[in-house]
Amino acid sequence: MKGRILAVDDELHMLKLLERVFAERTQHRITTTNNPLEVAGILEQERFDIIITDLRMPGMDGMEILRWMADNDRDEQVIIITAFGSVESAREAVSLGAFDYINKPFKQEELLFAVDRALHFAAMRKDFKQAHKLFSIQPLSEATEQFTSAYIRRLALTVDNDPQVVAERSGLNLDEVKRLLQKENDRKL
Repeated sequence: MKGRILAVDDELHMLKLLERVFAERTQHRITTTNNPLEVAGILEQERFDIIITDLRMPGMDGMEILRWMADNDRDEQVIIITAFGSVESAREAVSLGAFDYINKPFKQEELLFAVDRALHFAAMRKDFKQAHKLFSIQPLSEATEQFTSAYIRRLALTVDNDPQVVAERSGLNLDEVKRLLQKENDRKL
């Protein structure tokens, strides 16, 4: 699963390390900033799955970023990294919504594992929100249409968008599958 990551740290060497680790060991795309005051602007311009942020930084620290995320109802998962870890700050970070809290120095595998878990959690959370939204649609005929579209969309992703295979696996006729896929393509435009 590819992810979009925003890394925030006032230490340039840490940002370079994170860029190298993700470039060499994953397919994730990483954007970095050494200025935590830029985070809100960056998040208004781009969508990310995960934010990796240092705890202590001048201008705006990791806890303030977590508070901003909560105040702005953001869905990105936040991983705090810090050389100044304590049980108290870990508790506070988690209570503010941090997905994980990692002490520096850390092993690359530890960070990659946390990112992988956060991506899976974010995907499950997104699926839950979509399912919840489907169950609120009325009347049933509209809910059925929306569910069928979501089902076909997801199935198509697993078979390289081949309408014939989607039709075979879904039990729908080929014309209906093509109609639903076209409707989805039109919606994206």
